[in-house]
Amino acid sequence: MIKDNKKITTLIFCSLIMMTTAASDSLRGIFLPEFRRTFDLTASQSSLIIMASYIGNLLFLLLGGHISDKMPRKRFIGWMIIIWIIALGVHVFTENYYILFMTIMFTMGASTMISTSINILTPLIFASPALFVSAFNFLQGIGITLTQNIGGKYAENIRSWHIANLIMLSSAVICFILLMTLDFPEPEKSEEKISYKTLILNPATWILIIICGCYFVAEHGLMNWMTSYGSQYLGFTISRSAMYLSLFFGGITLGRLIFAPLIEKIGVFRSLLIWSSVGVMLYSAGIALGRQGIILLSASGIAFSIIYPMLVMLIGKFYDPGIVGSATGFVLSIGTLFDIFFNAFFGKLVENVGYGKAIIVLPVSAVFLCVMLYILKFCLKKSKGIS
Repeated sequence: MIKDNKKITTLIFCSLIMMTTAASDSLRGIFLPEFRRTFDLTASQSSLIIMASYIGNLLFLLLGGHISDKMPRKRFIGWMIIIWIIALGVHVFTENYYILFMTIMFTMGASTMISTSINILTPLIFASPALFVSAFNFLQGIGITLTQNIGGKYAENIRSWHIANLIMLSSAVICFILLMTLDFPEPEKSEEKISYKTLILNPATWILIIICGCYFVAEHGLMNWMTSYGSQYLGFTISRSAMYLSLFFGGITLGRLIFAPLIEKIGVFRSLLIWSSVGVMLYSAGIALGRQGIILLSASGIAFSIIYPMLVMLIGKFYDPGIVGSATGFVLSIGTLFDIFFNAFFGKLVENVGYGKAIIVLPVSAVFLCVMLYILKFCLKKSKGIS
């Protein structure tokens, strides 16, 4: 554990980095309609921007997760922040579609690797890890909600995109300065050799990949496409669509704060089963009812609130402590392929069948997420420490 005189600085660093990475990640969905206008893009070309960001996720999580188990955690996170800062700096100045396409892989990939590293580190730093993971992800939700609420009102020109990234860049620099004052504990070295063969042969790996992949499609699909879906299909303005999206992530934010103490009592796995079941019902009903169900869709966020942070904790319980970084990176990175394939084809699907039918992919993914959680819980041998 970190010494008491370092804990306040560590809390500030973790809180600020989680808020900023979340805000940075949510910008692309808010500005997607503006990218279409500025660069004269089709729906398919717009989806390629989103797809590129998830290719960044795939590469950073797959390679970064492996490297993080071999490198001191402070140094690893420091390099990730430096890459993120450089990419944000490019976003501040460029108005070229191809440069945006390439650079967004680094902003998204680095920020996701940073926030994932914080989730992995939290049990090593703080007592009551589920409580602190929930608290940091609550602050992550604040970053998303504020960005969607404020950004949705000002995402009317490419200059606003530059200003938003300048704010993210400033916060990232502050995070790097704070990091330089900290020392992180290192996990015990594992006797188990780090190899992807070990991960692939673990039957839980593939179920966890499907669970994470379906979750990514359900949550990220809404984050990236709801503004366009609401404004172009449901008949809302961009601002109103962004407001409903911010309510969804506001629910995620509020839920992480409210439910954190309950998760400590109920257990990570049981909590995932309960909250995912409720969330999937609200989410599916909200999309099925269209314009009349938009409030249910937004309300599902409060039930979705605990899913991702608890999934990250759950992954680690299926593997030896010394390879948790590699295992988590592998599961999340392969799960990111769902995001990549979804965004590669969703724009084309919208062009062919319209938003009304294309959007059905999202609740179907949510249902699969819930079903696979139950399979993992009741059809696989229970791992030690999982409840």
